Amino acid sequence: MRRILLIVKNFPPFRTEPNTANLAKYLGRQGWEIDVHCSRPGWGVDTRGLTRDEAQLDALHPGTTVFPVNTVNPVRGLGLLLKGRGKAGSSDDRLSRRHVSPLGRLFRSLLHVPDSEYYWLFPAVAGGLRLIDERRPDLLFTSGPPFTTHLAGWKLKKLTGIPWVCHSRDLFLENPLYTPWLPWRRGLDRVLERLVMRSADAVTTVYPEATELLRRRYAREGQIYRTVRNGYDEEVFGVAEPVVPDRFTVLYGGRLAADDADGRTGWSLLDGFELWLKRRPGLRTAVRLKLVGNIHPIYGEEVARRGLDDAVEILPPVPLKEMVGLELGADVLVIILEDSPKNWFTAGGKIYESARAGRPILGVLPENAAARLIRQKNLGLVARYGSAEQVAAALDALHAGIESGGFPYGGPERDAFVRETSFERLAARFTEIFEKLLS
Repeated sequence: MRRILLIVKNFPPFRTEPNTANLAKYLGRQGWEIDVHCSRPGWGVDTRGLTRDEAQLDALHPGTTVFPVNTVNPVRGLGLLLKGRGKAGSSDDRLSRRHVSPLGRLFRSLLHVPDSEYYWLFPAVAGGLRLIDERRPDLLFTSGPPFTTHLAGWKLKKLTGIPWVCHSRDLFLENPLYTPWLPWRRGLDRVLERLVMRSADAVTTVYPEATELLRRRYAREGQIYRTVRNGYDEEVFGVAEPVVPDRFTVLYGGRLAADDADGRTGWSLLDGFELWLKRRPGLRTAVRLKLVGNIHPIYGEEVARRGLDDAVEILPPVPLKEMVGLELGADVLVIILEDSPKNWFTAGGKIYESARAGRPILGVLPENAAARLIRQKNLGLVARYGSAEQVAAALDALHAGIESGGFPYGGPERDAFVRETSFERLAARFTEIFEKLLS
């Protein structure tokens, strides 16, 4: 058997990014021995976006071994202590660019290289070298963000010469969350991105547009560039029990932030839902908007302020199997992406799971790759992000069409899309890349 050293910052039991874990699960079944080098969040590390899900850890193939290393963020930890806060993840201290002083921008520009998770670089490299010496992998595989993980992969490749696949689930400079605190940092980050991308033996992304962007910018002779999308786990759908609601249910599952540069992520959905009920008051007791996941507390306050408590339900994160059960029973599944020029290629990981669930999608989106996918694959309707009018109109059309049984959903395009985005199929695509590098 051939062995892979997979380096990823967060891994089960933390379900912040389930796609890498699912790929590992199916790569193990296809005959690969996998050693996972990941972070165990320690003092000062922000854990607010991490949801525990032991089931994903239990589902890994026996040939997969997880080697977590304790990671600390001393700068953030000290900052929280000085501010009189207790637990490192207990307070929402994310700041938008406009709220950071010039001195704070200089501090971040000098310290956050390449990103705010810079503190993971040394343990990623040191632990990676130890595992390479002990386990003798045939291949390195980094999965990020954060970009720090790929920088560790570059260093390990340089030190050992082992073939390296850089799986860039999101881009670095074109990522919506990228913040060049001072102008000169963009130049430095461009150098780092070029260094990483040109050093990898294979570069993969989850969007065709992103793959082409990196290929045009950095490709060298002999390098492999491929798109291997995110996907869904068919096994979870096989065991999940649909949760049949007592009302027509519009379901959003995931994270709803209140600190994005483009505004509060869920406001378009909430505004549109409220407008729809004002126009159709008779539906107020017959429909429900359900928000499940890491939902910022401000949404609960806003629901109460608007008097929508009887029509909007907010639930905490649930294990993946339960989330899939909610998706299978819902009437409409919502996908939201902020209106940003940097979001033009992004489809979002939930679109694959939603397509497999077979429920019509309401995409609250800019005109981007996700909007095009929903239209091309006949997955539902799109409403422009920021337009309560379009969201209300889409909800009305979806409700009328679904209740009458006449909503035109699915077809050959959707079926082919679902077949190609199961994690079993995606792992097979990675196996093709790995074998080409190792042949």
